[in-house]
Amino acid sequence: MKKLILLFSLIALLLGLAPFAAAQGDIETLCLVTDIGRVNDGTFNQSAHEGALEAADEYDLEYKFIETQAETDYDANIQTCIDEGFEIIVTVGFLIADATRAAAQANPDVYFMGVDQFVVDGPTNYVGIQFRDDQSGFLAGVLAAQVADSLGSDTIAGVYGIDIPPVKKLRNGFEQGARYINPELNLLGVYIDSFIAPDRGASVAMQFIGEGASVIFGAGGPTGTGGILAAAQQGVYVIGVDQDEWVTSFGAGETDGSEYIISSAVKRVGQGVFDMVAALVEGMMEDFPGGGIYLLDVALNGVGLAEKHEADIDDAFFDVADAVVAMMISGEVGTGIDQITGDLLPMDMMEEQAAMMGVETVCLVTDLGRVNDGTFNQSAHEGAVGAADEYDLEYKFIETQAETDYEANIQTCVDEGFEVIVTVGFLIADATYAAAEANPAVYFLGVDQFVVDGPTNYVGIQFREDQSGFMTGVLAAYVAEWLESDIIGGVYGIDIPPVKRFRNGYEQGARHVNPDLTILGVYIDSFIAPDRGASAALQFIGEGASVLFGGGGPTGSGAIVAGAQEGVYVIGVDKDEWLTTFGAGETDGSEFIISSAMKRVDQGVYDMVAMLAEGDLSAFPGGGVFMMDAAMNGVGLAPPHESDIPESVWDQVNALNAVLIAGDIETGVNLMTGDLLE
Repeated sequence: MKKLILLFSLIALLLGLAPFAAAQGDIETLCLVTDIGRVNDGTFNQSAHEGALEAADEYDLEYKFIETQAETDYDANIQTCIDEGFEIIVTVGFLIADATRAAAQANPDVYFMGVDQFVVDGPTNYVGIQFRDDQSGFLAGVLAAQVADSLGSDTIAGVYGIDIPPVKKLRNGFEQGARYINPELNLLGVYIDSFIAPDRGASVAMQFIGEGASVIFGAGGPTGTGGILAAAQQGVYVIGVDQDEWVTSFGAGETDGSEYIISSAVKRVGQGVFDMVAALVEGMMEDFPGGGIYLLDVALNGVGLAEKHEADIDDAFFDVADAVVAMMISGEVGTGIDQITGDLLPMDMMEEQAAMMGVETVCLVTDLGRVNDGTFNQSAHEGAVGAADEYDLEYKFIETQAETDYEANIQTCVDEGFEVIVTVGFLIADATYAAAEANPAVYFLGVDQFVVDGPTNYVGIQFREDQSGFMTGVLAAYVAEWLESDIIGGVYGIDIPPVKRFRNGYEQGARHVNPDLTILGVYIDSFIAPDRGASAALQFIGEGASVLFGGGGPTGSGAIVAGAQEGVYVIGVDKDEWLTTFGAGETDGSEFIISSAMKRVDQGVYDMVAMLAEGDLSAFPGGGVFMMDAAMNGVGLAPPHESDIPESVWDQVNALNAVLIAGDIETGVNLMTGDLLE
């Protein structure tokens, strides 16, 4: 669906359809029309009002709101904003969508944004601010099922407002999430044909409590709130919706029963409204998806669970919910809910949609080097081959011979119609960025490329080299201590940020173990100069180095081969160099390679290509980075293989690295530049 929306937006921009009369930063007025309800009712009316009010304060806008009393007032309330000359009109709720679309079509010089409104191929002055209600509902169900189990209960329930798509997404998400934890749960639920009937919500909640419900979810304005207030005051656990209802409906703990609200399925409506108003006021039209939607999901932290506040439930229940969020982002868990209607999707329809959206071709362009050179070129190639085999993709690779070939090699992939292009290395980043901007219908994945606010079809696959370098330095320092040596060294390629992160991480890790170590090191201005790497290694050995780290392609590999063949312990980089550079023990000196600072490049490439092949764009971090760190096993140390390093040394290394993984040690290295932090 995101791909479809991007396509509509792109077509509109190419055709010059977007209105610019009030863009370019000269907007001064903002009007909001609520759904049935008020701006202090604790629902998305209030949250939208707060976002609009924040934007008005930030940009010194004239601001007005109109509270809708009945559905028949929608058209008139919007027209009041138009007649009074407001340049941006925010409308709240699914039910007001038709009136908003009609007004946008009739008034192309006014910008409209509709909260909870699904816009596809709409007027280009109209954006729907949408939320993955199915995801937040799913997480509420995950939490409710665990709480019910802890109470020895097999029944939970939901009190819902009118069965419009956003409410159906919340209900079906809640029930899907609960069944994800316990397929045998008894799930009670009812839609009530009003959003402003708290007495009816309370009555239904009492009925469900009588039927054994141990947790009640309320989703549907004051109606749902009435349900959870009544239930909480009977000592039954409840979950709110839209905002953190412990703060709103339960008065931040001042209302009776507040200790029984365990969370809320929150939608960050205010943030969505603020973002869109800010884009218009600042003239950032590329950030205003006219005719489509601005979708806030778990990957953007646009939906999720509020904290438990006073509730006496186990924190571990939220840990499980966090794990589910991670799996949603990675694509391992889906809600199975139609994003337009809110209905459950048949499995065959889900598979059909994925097949329609999935890519079929992938092309890889190496950095200087080859796909069998034992560096990240080879690892990226192996990840791409793995994905191509798994998803039956057409695959091609181009090996770069000189930096001047970067643009031409990428263009070859573009000209041949490849849908995904993987480029390898920091040095090819500028060419990749330019190609992504010029080819918005092609996806670009850049290994070792740091992407911030880039084109949405471009992702940088990044690794915490500072962490793997730190681990390597810890190992080198403990080995030097075992050898009664006070000197270690490192031979590095060109001093680009990833290599600097390795070097500075290595030196920081070694000094963490022994601040008095002498650490020798040199950058060599080529990644493909193994003879120069070897020469530097031999020089450092002559100066007393007992352990050598090689970080920088064949240059670093040349250093560690020369060092190992002199009987000095060495550590490789990127991949397990005992397997690659030392031929799985067949190369002389293999018994002296004690580990490698690994980056699991193949896994990163595979994950991103698989996501695109499956059509799961909800988890594609377009315009940013896919960061693989120690906590997710994206970087780490290779096994020692033949080396005779005592287990006691490894025990020390593993213990300290566990502290690093837990986040209790920082490397002190800048993640963008690779320099040491002050």
